[in-house]
Amino acid sequence: MTTAEGRGANQPFLQEIVGPTLKEKWDSWIEINPETAQKMGIQDGDLIWVESKVGKLKTKARLFPGTHPTCLHIPYGQGHKAYGRWAKGRGINPNDLLVREYDYLGGSVSYYSTRVKVYKA
Repeated sequence: MTTAEGRGANQPFLQEIVGPTLKEKWDSWIEINPETAQKMGIQDGDLIWVESKVGKLKTKARLFPGTHPTCLHIPYGQGHKAYGRWAKGRGINPNDLLVREYDYLGGSVSYYSTRVKVYKA
């Protein structure tokens, strides 16, 4: 919430408080359930790849028990190629992984149907 989908990424004071639950700041991370990570041989702080049909990103794994065992959390707000001195070239953009599929029942784009493969870098 501190970077508001990236709109606050150019503010240094917001970069300092972006991930308080994991003591993360100034970069991106991927939250993984600790039990799931253990099965995959991933430890807290490992660099990992997350790959979908449309993209592939590398960043740090952070183990977080609040993550559902079959899901990943990639916080928004980083991953800018521009946007000023404090945001440029920092982090990853989870939008680069999203498959644009249509939800025929709801009548909109289905962003939550993206499946990914996760492995150590």
